[in-house]
Amino acid sequence: RRHGRASAFDAARLRPDPVVDRTMAKNALRVGKPVDLGADVPIFPPFALLFCFAASLAMWRMTGKRLRWLSWPVDSKWVRVAAFVGAVSVAVSVVDAAGKALRDAGSGINFVDVEGLATTFPFDATRNPMYACLLFVVTPALAVLIDSAWPLVFLPLLYAYISDIVIPAEENQLLAAFGKKYAEYAAATPRLSAMGLARTPPSR
Repeated sequence: RRHGRASAFDAARLRPDPVVDRTMAKNALRVGKPVDLGADVPIFPPFALLFCFAASLAMWRMTGKRLRWLSWPVDSKWVRVAAFVGAVSVAVSVVDAAGKALRDAGSGINFVDVEGLATTFPFDATRNPMYACLLFVVTPALAVLIDSAWPLVFLPLLYAYISDIVIPAEENQLLAAFGKKYAEYAAATPRLSAMGLARTPPSR
């Protein structure tokens, strides 16, 4: 009897959960932290932003030209700080919502294994909500904070890296994992493009 009870317990413990129904795709992208030129994503995107900001400060120092671009009253220090804090708050809120959507789908924000496709807010507005915030909210906010156009000068470089290297790597991963399901989602949801957000097929 004792052996029978143990066997029944083991069988129950090993029985798969019938409620969980997620597509398993153990294929996390390799990402540089901060830099790995042989990785799928050579530079972790937030580090790419920091590199561009550091390059902006270096150019300001090397050329002696600040490239001020704000006028009164926006050029006031406290207005600039308040605008930066507000922009960062927006970015943090979007990242938090994106993280929740990814976790609910069975994935995560730090290039982990993909186990589900996130299509709820904010992924119902764009396929790349966190990158949109990094490019269109955080980078301009840094330019406002230091009242210098140098971060905007380097913005196209950062944009090209995100749009032409990072996003295609992610979309290839998702196409391999989810196939038609991801293709249909991509066809209905805009991604970052040269014109901002546009309805384009997934990168290949």
